[in-house]
Amino acid sequence: MTWLVIKCFLLAPVSTFMAVFARLLCPVLPFFAEDDGYLPEWLWWFQTPFDTLDGDRGSWERHPGTDAWSKYKRRVCWLWRNAAYGFDMRVCGIKVNPDSDEIVYEGNPDIGDNSGISGKCKWFACREGELIAWQWYYVMHYEIFGIHKCVRIGFGWKIWSEEKLYDEPAQYWLYFNPIK
Repeated sequence: MTWLVIKCFLLAPVSTFMAVFARLLCPVLPFFAEDDGYLPEWLWWFQTPFDTLDGDRGSWERHPGTDAWSKYKRRVCWLWRNAAYGFDMRVCGIKVNPDSDEIVYEGNPDIGDNSGISGKCKWFACREGELIAWQWYYVMHYEIFGIHKCVRIGFGWKIWSEEKLYDEPAQYWLYFNPIK
């Protein structure tokens, strides 16, 4: 466990640098998109492996339109929201196999910014009895001036979604938003 905590803190400045760097590149990266909406392999550190640069359904709802300007805006916003996503998976990530590694949690895994449930939860991935990855997540919902917001804090490696772990390493993350 001690080594993973040290690793998590050592990765923080590297991941933060890449997130800032990726946000500076956001306006340029859509020009490199291939016909299928993905970046070429040499830019994969900036790609979200599970979605094209056009994002998910929510991205389309926030940024509709199929003309060139709408597509460009949607892609820049998606890259801004998911800055250096591929880097945090492929360079900082940890390979977890949901079939052979044991993933357990303490707390309520249903907490979240969209679920309306406050609390904290910790996930642990173990291989042959040894801890290989962990994740810590905290959400506290509140209202300010009649507007619903939440504090959202997370760090470690995203092991809360076993489905994604079959295709990509567990993504490193360090997240803090007091007014999400």
